Amino acid sequence: MTHLVSRKTLGFGATPLHRHVEPHAFHYLAQRTSFWVAILSLLAFVTGNMIGQHGWQVFWKSVMGRDDDSLIVYTGTVTPIALVPDYLRWNTYGGNPQDHTFREVPQSLLIPLPSYSSALSNTQAQLVYSVSYMGSYTTGKENSGSHPAVDIRVPIGTPVRSIASGIVEEVKDATGFGKTVVIRHPNIPDPSRPSETTVLFSNYAHLSVTFVHPGDIVEKGEQIALSGMTGDATGPHLHFQIDRADAPWHPYWPFTAEELRAVGYSETEAINRGFHTDRGTSFTVNPLLYVQADYAPVTLVDATEIGKGSSSAASSVMSQTWIARVQSRVAQRRAERLAAARSVATVAVRPAASAASVSSSSPSLPVETGEVVQRREVVVSRDEDLPQASGTPVVSVEITHDGSYTDRGWERVRLTLLDARGNVVTSPMLTRDIALRASFGSADFQPDTLSVLDFHDGRAEVGVLPHERRTLVIQAMPFGTQSQPMRYVK
Repeated sequence: MTHLVSRKTLGFGATPLHRHVEPHAFHYLAQRTSFWVAILSLLAFVTGNMIGQHGWQVFWKSVMGRDDDSLIVYTGTVTPIALVPDYLRWNTYGGNPQDHTFREVPQSLLIPLPSYSSALSNTQAQLVYSVSYMGSYTTGKENSGSHPAVDIRVPIGTPVRSIASGIVEEVKDATGFGKTVVIRHPNIPDPSRPSETTVLFSNYAHLSVTFVHPGDIVEKGEQIALSGMTGDATGPHLHFQIDRADAPWHPYWPFTAEELRAVGYSETEAINRGFHTDRGTSFTVNPLLYVQADYAPVTLVDATEIGKGSSSAASSVMSQTWIARVQSRVAQRRAERLAAARSVATVAVRPAASAASVSSSSPSLPVETGEVVQRREVVVSRDEDLPQASGTPVVSVEITHDGSYTDRGWERVRLTLLDARGNVVTSPMLTRDIALRASFGSADFQPDTLSVLDFHDGRAEVGVLPHERRTLVIQAMPFGTQSQPMRYVK
């Protein structure tokens, strides 16, 4: 039988003369071109994201801190909507917010936003406020549910304004809320103790277009967006909400999806049953009652001046200094936003129509937000309602876009008016409105009809929402001009 004896048993071993050390893994990676390509791609990706979408601003803000809240001067409050249609009169002309946009409401039929009250005994107020604060979707009455906001029924494209001076906290597509703007209001009277200041957050949801960016300083009454119907909305309206500073997120909602699954409620059932109403009243305030209160500013006095017996004068000087600082800081941003508002306002609106131009055969005004009404065309019945023809004749329309679309939502398409030589017509003469339709594929257009008033220096931008993930070709009538194909890209 053979026995195996180890070297250790025999009393000797082996030691290498030169210890071999394996190189680090990075040594092998550095020899491969693909590794460096990956590194460069990562750097390019980070740099691109920092340059776009205010990346550097957000980065430095996270490093250096938030904007100085002392720049924000409370000067009172205004309602988020200035004018709404007189629904009772508008309805007699066949108008309603489901079928028509804000620009289609005759100017003579616009009225100030009705006063909000807990009872809503006024007929106009009942038509405008579809769901009251802490209301339900069933009755809409206050304290009948746990809806932490007030839903204001307005046509798509209604101007939305900031209720008070503040700093834009977020501009986002929020789940359920659609396009949303959140504004932080420091140094604002506390609704529980108006003689003291606090921080509140105003929220504006279901918007169609936004004109502000995070970090922007806005003043009371400044236009920040256009109303819409984005997110989970059964009808066009503005979801207006005011959160307290201790709310865990904005816009605050009194329950989570996990809590709904635990109790077996749908979101609508939970609101109607008043699920977690206590949270809603704890983290939010009645938004319309607060802005209508228009509390007086809280006097802020420089402590160094109190001993001099001139606290009132010191407070006045400080307020004037703050106002001057605010005005100088926001002037440039406001000019940029106004320019942006003019260039994209056509994305969410259609040309205005006079009272006589709306067909009287339209359905009556839908009172419940759950009612779905199909969009129809406005019938122009009088030639004098059209803009008078003047300027250079338009013989063609050029339709341009980036060539593709994804599942991300609305695409922007530019229309350019051309004369017989192919030059841009800056002072166009249009005898008929331009109607957009899909000659191949299908899509929604906002607006789907444009008049001469919609063009600025011969150009206008519209929103296009392609359907069915098919190639889309857009046609402008009555010219018959067609765009290049817009292809779907995953």
